[in-house]
Amino acid sequence: MKIFFKYLFLSKVLFFASFANAYAYLDPGTGSFILQAIIGFLAAVSAGFIYYWTKVKNFFLNLFKKKENDEKSNN
Repeated sequence: MKIFFKYLFLSKVLFFASFANAYAYLDPGTGSFILQAIIGFLAAVSAGFIYYWTKVKNFFLNLFKKKENDEKSNN
């Protein structure tokens, strides 16, 4: 079993050591697209959080709210 992990480790090292430079180019349009995607994701997450937080908050408010009949019987 030890020899398996040794060969697995060696194969990973050789795999990652064999990469060469890509010399890729990202133009400004690509950068702005990535930025828009990140901002859109954050907006969707925040909108979803606010939507469900409102539901949870209303549930607990209704759970602990005094009923009108309880107030009338106390007077």
